[in-house]
Order: sequence, then structure tokens, then C-alpha cells
Amino acid sequence: MQESQSLTILYDESCALCRRCRDWLLTQPCLVPVRLLPAGSPEAQSRYASMGPWLGKELVVVDDRGNAWVGPAAFVLCLWATAKYRSASYVLARPSLAPLAERFFVFVSKRRDRFARWVDDPEPETECSWCDNVMVGRDPR
Repeated sequence: MQESQSLTILYDESCALCRRCRDWLLTQPCLVPVRLLPAGSPEAQSRYASMGPWLGKELVVVDDRGNAWVGPAAFVLCLWATAKYRSASYVLARPSLAPLAERFFVFVSKRRDRFARWVDDPEPETECSWCDNVMVGRDPR
């Protein structure tokens, strides 16, 4: 199987936590070119309309061949794109750990109002399904 040459990450630009995750990813050295695209942008709406109900409601990653990942799987793929966290993505994608990783993301997302305070968001958004599945940000320590 040929490896992806580039990834487009579609995120909910109306969600403060999603924007923080985008900003975090922009600071990471990546092993493949990554393009971050607001799901509500005209380009995303026209180019990725086939993503249907997920576009703007879930984190979506699309590779250069048109393969798409949604939710927690998309999050793991975002890690895979980075130099620092690629090895972690392989671990999280193992059949034995994938369910645990997904439950962890759900656990964090259900408490996103608390986590949003750790990433300096004074008023976290509450209507973001990506945030219901994943959370990435600055180290809260």
C-alpha cells in the first residue's frame, strides 16, 4: 500500500478548542505536508461536500488519494503526520489499544469545559462533535 503524500485536515473553525488544536498542530514538524482547512469555508464545502454529515461536525482527515478518516481515527492520523508523535499513533492504532484511546478521548471531551480553561479559552464552545471525541492542547501544567 502506498503511503499518503499529503493530508487535508478539516476542523470546526467555530470551536475554540478545535482552533487551539489547529494551532498546536501548526507548531509540530510534520513528516507529510498537512493542510488545515476550516470545514465551513467555501472551499471545504464545495470540495468535500461528499463527506456529508461529518463535515463541520467531526474532525475529518482526507489524504491525497481521497481516503477519509473521521473522529478518533482522524485524530490518530493527525498524530501520524507529526514527527514527534508518529510512533504514538502506531501504538494508539493497535487493536488492543484503539478502544481504550477512543474511550479516553470521549472521557476528555465530556469534560471539555474544564480542559478548555487549561488552554486559556475563557468561553469554550459547547457544540462541537470533534471536541466530543478528542482534545489536544498545550500542556496544562
